[in-house]
Amino acid sequence: MRKLIWILIPLLVIVAVWSFWPRQKGGLVFYSAVSYGPMLAQAFTRESGIPVRVVEMSTGALLARVSAQGSNPQWDVAWFDGASAAAGLDRAHLVSTGIVPKDISWTTLGKSLIPADGAWIPTGYTLAGVFLHPAKSAAPTTWDDLLQARWRGHFAMNNPAISGPTYPQVAGWLESHGGWPAGQSFLLALKGNGMQVFPKNSNTIHALTQGNIDLAIVQSSAAYALAAEQPGHWAVSIPKPAVLLPRVMVFANHLDPKREREATEFAQFMLSPKAQELAMRQGAPDGFYWPITRNAPAADPGMADTHALPLINLDPALWGERESAVNAWFSSHILGQ
Repeated sequence: MRKLIWILIPLLVIVAVWSFWPRQKGGLVFYSAVSYGPMLAQAFTRESGIPVRVVEMSTGALLARVSAQGSNPQWDVAWFDGASAAAGLDRAHLVSTGIVPKDISWTTLGKSLIPADGAWIPTGYTLAGVFLHPAKSAAPTTWDDLLQARWRGHFAMNNPAISGPTYPQVAGWLESHGGWPAGQSFLLALKGNGMQVFPKNSNTIHALTQGNIDLAIVQSSAAYALAAEQPGHWAVSIPKPAVLLPRVMVFANHLDPKREREATEFAQFMLSPKAQELAMRQGAPDGFYWPITRNAPAADPGMADTHALPLINLDPALWGERESAVNAWFSSHILGQ
């Protein structure tokens, strides 16, 4: 028995060290659900000398991992789409507050996306849902148009419980149709008109390209990326009203002073004109976003001018608190029989 104990002790030490290895190597551990995140992390390291270990995953997986790690975070910086999700992490005390850099030249919209407690840094925005369709076909103008007989059984969306950026779209529908729970009737009407639901952008777009549907409701970045990849074949139409989807960066709670300085330098670099130019020109699909800093390069010319559009800017705290309940209801009443 004593011999077994002496064998097990070194093994337990190795496991413990391995579990915390990312934080002992120095530099930053970066959870990225943004496609150009790894590319910009490499650029940051070249410029600053600060090493960054990148862990790539989808938004849903990222949020699940951060929540599961709780008060023992194995990450320093996370980047994803959705201020309501960031508000949920803030409410659970999993992220630092007061992290927004002071020397950023924000646009008016950019300033409006900064939370009062500074728990996340807005870095740009997309639209939670747009219409992606064949270029030769007309698209609906408003969300209510989806209830027309023309679209019965021919349109699809993502599952908000799997696709992180989709929950804000569902919240936008609810808010513009009476709130929660009154807005449930609109989603039930969409289901009644044959709306299909796929796990995430890639699945919904695949159904469109295979001819199984005529209209895909997906995040604007994914839609614009396909339209740019196959010009003249696919078109993107912006529904009225469109739901604004902030791209946000958060820091793990209780970072030591050194990591906090490095994380701040990292965030400042990501908001620099140099990094945003790289993201917009080489970072597809997520490089199709609208900037919120005055010195940023212009968005891709193929994208809509959102200044002329009616936008829903959700209250992150309000809708972040409702996310679990809304997703549970969606799974039961929209996906269920």
